[in-house]
Order: sequence, then structure tokens, then C-alpha cells
Amino acid sequence: MKEYLYGIYGIWIYLPLSGVSRKWRRFSKRLRGRKESHLQQINLPCISWKQCTNNRMARIWEHDQANGNIRISELSFLNMIAQEVDDGTNIFEIGTFDGRTSINLAFSSPDACNIFTLDLKPEMDTEYALEKGERHMVEKKSSGARIDKYRKTDKSIVKKIDRLFGDSAKFDFSSYYDSCSLVFVDGSHAYEYLLSDTEEAMKMVKTGGVIVWHDYGIWEGVTKGLEEIENKYKMGLVNISNTSLVYWRKKQPEPKDRTDSV
Repeated sequence: MKEYLYGIYGIWIYLPLSGVSRKWRRFSKRLRGRKESHLQQINLPCISWKQCTNNRMARIWEHDQANGNIRISELSFLNMIAQEVDDGTNIFEIGTFDGRTSINLAFSSPDACNIFTLDLKPEMDTEYALEKGERHMVEKKSSGARIDKYRKTDKSIVKKIDRLFGDSAKFDFSSYYDSCSLVFVDGSHAYEYLLSDTEEAMKMVKTGGVIVWHDYGIWEGVTKGLEEIENKYKMGLVNISNTSLVYWRKKQPEPKDRTDSV
């Protein structure tokens, strides 16, 4: 029951209120001629979450938010997307952290879906430099600690989750190409990693599948990278209103025009 209550709170109460709060912070800073250090100017078009899913209700597990977790409103949206993925397909998450999102995706998705989540171990060398403020997300006691809480009570849910380790810029994603109904990009926020992770996400997502990026408008590297990609390729990336999420669905390729030879 509490999972439903937190889902209602996340999408119907927290989401609109957080949007008002964010807009006020931006406006008040501009009035005073000050820059908000954690909010960049954003240029991607915004759409309502209702335009992305037919669901209007989500359940939330592990509602307590730690520094580094996505907001409960964003988790509600992600869970509604996970409810709609094709059964038997893969879901891939880049950036496990404490496993809060992983366990929610496992509970929310159809029974035969597999959730793959990739994380960086503290001792691993990285291809690119990490952002200064994200080091604590790597140097943690254990990756996916929240997942372990369900090993005895929800074995079937935990079995859906395959925990992987490696640097996403060097990891071999080829086994997951064209197999994922949902890819969630929430790894390093450095510009180089955003570009690299996005390139692989595009290869992993199947036709009709969805990619969701986190921390747009929050981390400069993410904001810059996503806007550059959209400006260059005109893919149709959109920001979910009142969130730091960017959404994109892979459409069926349009058939090429054929002219009959005479």
C-alpha cells in the first residue's frame, strides 16, 4: 500500500511543486543578477510526462532519497515507463550507485524482463576524468546496497537484476545492442562520458524503446552534451517538465521512397 502512496505523492504532488520551486529559484536569481550554481540555462523543448506514457500511477520502493539518487518524482516517471516495456526485453542502467533505481525498475517492469546495471568500482581506472562533485558516488562502501535488502524477501525480483562492473567508456556493450526497451543513462556527469554513454545507449535501444537521461540542467557536462547532440542530429530530445530528465523514443525508420524504373 505504501508503494502506491509514495507513487501518488511523487507524480501528483512532488512533481508540480518542485517545478514551481525550480522556476522561482531561476527567476529570483536573475532578478538579483546571480547565477544558480546547480541550475543551467536549458534549451531543449519541455513536454509533460503525460505525453510519454499512458500510465497515470506508479509505485515507489525505497522512497528515502540519498545524495546521488534521482528525485521521487523522476523515479515515479521512470517506473511508469518501465511498466510499459516489452516483456522479455532488456532494461539497461548506466550508473548503479546504491541500487535504488535498479530495484524500482525490477519491481515495475514485466516479469520476464532483465535489468542490467553497470557501475564503476573505486579502484578502477577511468578513460576520462570524473567531475569533482561526483567522486562520492564512486567511493562508496558497496555498489547496489539497496538491492541486497531484498535477497530474502523478494528473490524473484533480485534475480531479474544483473550487476555489472566497469568503466562505461571502455565497457563492451555489444551483447546488449538492439535488445533494450529502456536505457537509463545516469553514470558520470562529465561531458566526455555523456557523449560516450549516449552513443552506446543509442545502439542498445530497440525500435520503439526509450532512452532517459538524468541530470539535464543540473550538471554542465550533461546539459552541454545533450544540447549539442540535439542541435547536430535533430533527434527530438525533450526535457520532461519540472524534472532533470531527458526523454527520447526510437521510432520505426521511415521507408525510403521508391521510383519505378520505366
